[in-house]
Order: sequence, then C-alpha cells, then structure tokens
Amino acid sequence: MIRSLLVLTLLGVAAVPAVALEPVPGPATPADAPLSLDAELAALFRVAACADGALDPRFDAKVVDDHCRALEKTLARYRKTWLTPAQPFFETLVPDDVPRTIVYPFAGGDLMTALAVFPELTEITTISLEAGGDARGIFAESSKDLARHLALHRRFLDELVTWNHNRTLDLAALKRTPLPSQLIFALVGLAVHGYEPVSLRAITLLEDGSVRALSAADFAEIDAAVAELRGTRRNVRLNDLLANYELVFRKKGDPTERVYRHFQANLHNDRLADDPRILRHLDQKGRVTAMTKAASHLLWHKGFSSIRDWLKANIAWMVSDSTGINPLHLEPERWEQTVYGSFDTAVFNPTAEGQVAMRALFASQPFRPLPMKLFGYPTKRVKGLLIVTRPR
Repeated sequence: MIRSLLVLTLLGVAAVPAVALEPVPGPATPADAPLSLDAELAALFRVAACADGALDPRFDAKVVDDHCRALEKTLARYRKTWLTPAQPFFETLVPDDVPRTIVYPFAGGDLMTALAVFPELTEITTISLEAGGDARGIFAESSKDLARHLALHRRFLDELVTWNHNRTLDLAALKRTPLPSQLIFALVGLAVHGYEPVSLRAITLLEDGSVRALSAADFAEIDAAVAELRGTRRNVRLNDLLANYELVFRKKGDPTERVYRHFQANLHNDRLADDPRILRHLDQKGRVTAMTKAASHLLWHKGFSSIRDWLKANIAWMVSDSTGINPLHLEPERWEQTVYGSFDTAVFNPTAEGQVAMRALFASQPFRPLPMKLFGYPTKRVKGLLIVTRPR
C-alpha cells in the first residue's frame, strides 16, 4: 500500500568504505522508558518517503535525489489515475457520522489508500502478516545498498499504484532488507496526502490487549537475540522482533494528532485461539469503521470466522472489495450491502459458494459505476468493484 546513512561521495571522489552509522544520540533515558525512534522517523520520511526538508549531510544526496525523482513519477500517476477520481467519490460515499476509529485487517502498510477513503480518521489499526520493521535500519545501509533497496520499494509502490494492491508473497521479499518496508509505505502515504509524522515507537501487546512501547532494555534484548545472525537472516529476524509500531501524525498546519498502529498477526482462527491479544485489543475500541481489500478472500473461509464475527459484532460501516464479508455470511434482515462496479469471477482463493452469493448480490442491484479503475482486487475479467457493508 508507503517508504541511510551513507559515506560514499559522488563519482568515487574521496570514497570511504561503507560503515553502519548511528543516529545522533538524544538525551539519556531510563532503560525501561519508551524508546524514541524519532530520529529514525525523520530520516525515513525525508529519504524514503521524499518529504520536503533539509537532507541530513550523512546521506548521499544523489542516491536520495534519484530515488525521489523516480518515486515522484509513480506518485504523479497515482494522483492522476486513481486519487483524483477517487477522492470526490469517497467524500460522497463515506457518511459524516461514521466512527473515525478505523480497523483495517489484512492491510500491510496501506495507509495511503486508507487516508484517501477516510481523510478525517483519528485512529487507524492495520493488521497483517507483514512486519512493520526495524526503523533503525535506515542508519545501517551503505550508499550502494540503500539505492538498491529503495529501488525495490519503489517497485512495490508502483505495483500498488498500478493494481491497487500488493501480494503478501511479493512483500515478503522486502523483509530481507534492513529497511522497515511497511513503515516506509505508510510514510509515503502520509507525504502523498499532506500529513507529517510526529513520533514513532515500537510497541507490543500485553495479555489484556493493551499497548506497551518498547524500551531501551527491550531493544538491547532484541539486539542480543540477533547478535549471531548476519545478512538477510538478521534482517528478517529483526523485522519480526520489531513487527509492531505506533506512529503519531498530523495534517500539515493542523495540531490535531492522529494515531496509526500496525500489528503483525495471523488472523486464522487457530492462531487467534493460541494468541487472542489482538482481538482483546480490538475489543477495547468500541464501534469502529472498517476497511479491507486484497485480502485473498480469507473472510470467505471458515478458518477466518473469528475475525469475521468480530467485524460483524463491531462495525458501524465497512468498505471493501470482493474480499470483505461475503453476503453468504450476513443475515439479510440485519445487514445491507451496496455494490459498485461489476463482478464476474473472483481471483485469489475464493470459495465456490461465495462466488455464487457474490454474483447474486451484484445481480440484485442496479449498476453503479466506480469512478476509479480498481479498488483492491480486480475480477477475473479485470473489472473493478467496491462494496459497502453496514448493519440495518
């Protein structure tokens, strides 16, 4: 759905061997106090998300400039082909009185689309198999590696713009780099929509579902756990150990702070039974607005009935592609679904009975055009669609 410190000079002049550098240290804090990642956040926002502002001189300006020029071409296409027609559509579609607390399961770092749909949100929670990542990785890249890894992230952002989704299988490749991929995607989303980050913390969920920010002592334990690992194995392990984050952000010119939390979690029934902390966390939010897309039609399957039932019990309004709640699992007297675009055959892991129910839903309603080409998955015939689900 979002985006190092460098010591090689341009054209090989006065080149220095690449080394891992550390951010300028801030004031000392107790080992058990929440560890600030604000220096990393500022670096990621400027370098990977190409936000305005002075570039830290420790970064190679050519690498960053080349990345930002290439990224801007992708984002310009996003604004022209998707955002421009989508924004007025969603301004009309989303009711003013829906909760501004958003839950987005199977989401990855797709804050970019969520902010297009819900620009006035005050809190958003995304949940997926993807790890948020180790924000400190921005300070561990050589110039050559940074250029290569930023290019890899641009490739996936380009796919998000082109197809309005990314595949989990593809996203896994980003986990092997030191950069925090899901966080980068989120920061690109902030930059595109005119928001700016305020603070960043790595977090974990306690048994009761409450959130705790990781401390310097926690980071020391994590670093000790990967001390013997090298290369991609180390990157993957660090990304998993630092999978969850809390990003506070605001609209430029508006002091109102908003909260974005990402959690790595497997939402299969068996995994939720083994570790129900994410459901306990969601239970504390009350009524919510929900969104999902490109979710491999997992909500159609019985193995994901727990998160489906949670959504049914807690949503006031939900927008999705075909991977949202299938009409097969909704009682007609209690639920209303409104469809846009057209549906023929679902791709990526549907069920036969779900296909039948979805075709019947679209056949029962007049055709309503979708102003942008896609919202999440296309159908087999590359048709776009969108579904609004709400209790009666």
